[in-house]
Amino acid sequence: MSKKKQKEEASMQYLQGRKAYEARNAEKAFNALELALKYFRYSTEHVILADIHRILAEIFFEKGNMIESRNHYKKAYLAFKNYGHKIGMADCYDNIAISFMLQDELKYAQEYQTNALKLRKGTPDKKGRARGLKNLAIIIYKKDDDGEKAIKLLNEALELAQKSKEPQLVINIALDQSKILNKLGNFEEAMKAYIIARRFSKKYSIPLSEEREEEFGDLLLNLGLKRYDEGDLEEALKYLKNAAFIFKSKKNPLLESVELTIQKIDQHLKII
Repeated sequence: MSKKKQKEEASMQYLQGRKAYEARNAEKAFNALELALKYFRYSTEHVILADIHRILAEIFFEKGNMIESRNHYKKAYLAFKNYGHKIGMADCYDNIAISFMLQDELKYAQEYQTNALKLRKGTPDKKGRARGLKNLAIIIYKKDDDGEKAIKLLNEALELAQKSKEPQLVINIALDQSKILNKLGNFEEAMKAYIIARRFSKKYSIPLSEEREEEFGDLLLNLGLKRYDEGDLEEALKYLKNAAFIFKSKKNPLLESVELTIQKIDQHLKII
């Protein structure tokens, strides 16, 4: 087969593989892209080569094969580098960092995420930088239990996400802020962050996950108990009733103790 014919055949396999992947047919995509790779790995078609390795990396990631996924992301990184695509390079490092984070290899996750952020400097990619800062915050929080540093990174990430007009990213960052602030005992600031997430959720019709609703219930409980300790019984009652409502719908085992506290406050207010 002539080189021209080989290129035509490989190009067809590449296009078929990409189309199959977009149609969520991973097996068909994988087979076609593997055939395309036999030609393009020896070519100077860096744009196509980067895309092939990127898609193969995503396929392996979705299958849970992080080692092969990282191998393809590293090859995609080199192909992006060959034609100076810094955002593509940073995306590869972002995804490698996430794969390490999912395996609790937090040292490597931090290294790759930090390098990804360095690559994005000077690019117009506010969304990518916001996402990278968010991921780095979570990595540092998990690795070093450094909530203050994580919140600082998330504050910067939130500002960038709002500028890039990415509502889902704004929601995710604000919810991460709320969760960490709640654990730090900064309940009022945690509530402010949650309100941002809820506002964007309603405005853009993006539902919050059940897990996030339970986290909100925990925050309401903490605020209620704080107000109770401060002697503000009416405010405490308001927060605790809302927490109980969420706990009841989620069958949370804390419901019984919350309801007992509500009864205690109700009785005390009646006496007053």
